Amino acid sequence: MPDELRVRRILGDQPFAEIGRPVWAVPNQRHGCVIAAGDLGCVMWRGRGHWRGHRIGVYEAGTLRPRHIIASRYSVCAVEPHPELPLVAIGTGRYDGTWDFQGQLLLLHLETGRVTDLLSKSRQVRHLRWLEDGRLAMLLSPADQDGGFGKGFELAVATDDWLSAPAGLVDPDDVRHPMVQSGLLYDPQVEDALARLTGGQWRRRAEVRDLAVLTDGRVLATGRYTDLECWDRSGAPSWALPADGEGSVRVEAAADEQSAWVTYRGYRRDEVTGRRVDRATTVRRMSTTDGAVLDRVEVASASALCAADEGWLALRPQGRDAHAVLLFTPTHQEAARLDMAPRRTNSPALRVRHSACLLYVDGPGPDGDEPWIHAIDARAGSGPATLRALFPLHWDPASARQLWYGPAIEAGDALIHAGRSYERGATYADAREGTYVVSRRLPDGKARWVYGTDKPLADLDGDERRVYVVHVTGEVETLDAATGEVLARHTLRAHGHPVTPVSAAYRADQRRLVVGTVDGRILDCAVDA
Repeated sequence: MPDELRVRRILGDQPFAEIGRPVWAVPNQRHGCVIAAGDLGCVMWRGRGHWRGHRIGVYEAGTLRPRHIIASRYSVCAVEPHPELPLVAIGTGRYDGTWDFQGQLLLLHLETGRVTDLLSKSRQVRHLRWLEDGRLAMLLSPADQDGGFGKGFELAVATDDWLSAPAGLVDPDDVRHPMVQSGLLYDPQVEDALARLTGGQWRRRAEVRDLAVLTDGRVLATGRYTDLECWDRSGAPSWALPADGEGSVRVEAAADEQSAWVTYRGYRRDEVTGRRVDRATTVRRMSTTDGAVLDRVEVASASALCAADEGWLALRPQGRDAHAVLLFTPTHQEAARLDMAPRRTNSPALRVRHSACLLYVDGPGPDGDEPWIHAIDARAGSGPATLRALFPLHWDPASARQLWYGPAIEAGDALIHAGRSYERGATYADAREGTYVVSRRLPDGKARWVYGTDKPLADLDGDERRVYVVHVTGEVETLDAATGEVLARHTLRAHGHPVTPVSAAYRADQRRLVVGTVDGRILDCAVDA
């Protein structure tokens, strides 16, 4: 029987979650829906396809369940429902940062979800209005920045049947009218509108950056708008700490699960001096019962957490100057400070789950500047802790493939790690970019199997039997941990619509995979073999 993966519940679910940061919410009583638009932010995307971070949603007026979710290449500047037909005109666009204004004029059928781009040339569409004579009036950007950023020219078009309007109907350069002021390209009251539509239940959520599943079934999560949040096994929120700045990044539960270590991102404003303080240099240990701060450690620069199953923890500052690694015992006492060479890259640290020892990637290794996988040997009363180089990150010195490191697990006598890969070609179009997953024998690093794909990687977790590779596309590939064979593929959906994962965590004893998405929801999945 193939491996099954079922979404049992969705934590943090709410109406309009799919659109991210809202910019428009327009009720349409005639056709029983609400048209909402927003921005999901930026996601690192390498490999197949392209990231479209803007969303247009059509929601049922009564239940607020999503009817259609459409990804847009450009931000939404205007939303105008047709006064009679089941159509809505949507203007999108942006300034590209160099010279041009780009965008589309989308005509969305509210019942079928069909989308037609009415522009024959890319241009930002800033305002829309249906006229009494049936024409669609619009305010278009100039072709380039010489025309002005805050102004546009008006144009009105007609067609015999808007329900069958063809693509490319509108030529932005056909007729030009005098330039007028553009005005706002978003609704400043949109959050109030969403709160009103949901009876005050809507709140802003964003990417779930990291997850941890505890023995009793609780889930810890970090994110853009939370310093830490906790969900009980039934999926109900236990507690949540609002972010003081740009939110938290990593969470690592202590061995006894009574507390968890958390790292942060960005800055906050000091209440006494009024100055900006770098939050990334602070690491806190917080109670998993109520989120109370139990310990606070200040480091030289943004820190990476490196944890082992026995409870040892290393805080690795990631600056490019020489720095010390702080080593903590399972009882959270500082045990040592180990000198480490400066980092040679800004890549995120290798994160190893289920590790018997403290593993990390850094450079240079013994053979030069190439990154190596190292181990920190912690000694409980039997001598000083030491740093030990294990093997190069690259398992094939003859290969020209360039590797970046990412998530990893220790599975028995193997280290299974994944990351982005890049292979140069004769031309730019021939170059290949994607994801690798490799199983390396410990402690010598011999490659047992290698799996490659052009799907962009979000996260990886698993055990000695199965490895779950979660992609930004919403696909989850289940690999055999012993052979690398693909056992199953699943596409994650919420309410019938694809999601964009950014983090994941697996709990083997609960047969449970939790997946954090870019819109702030957590998919709680059952894994059955």
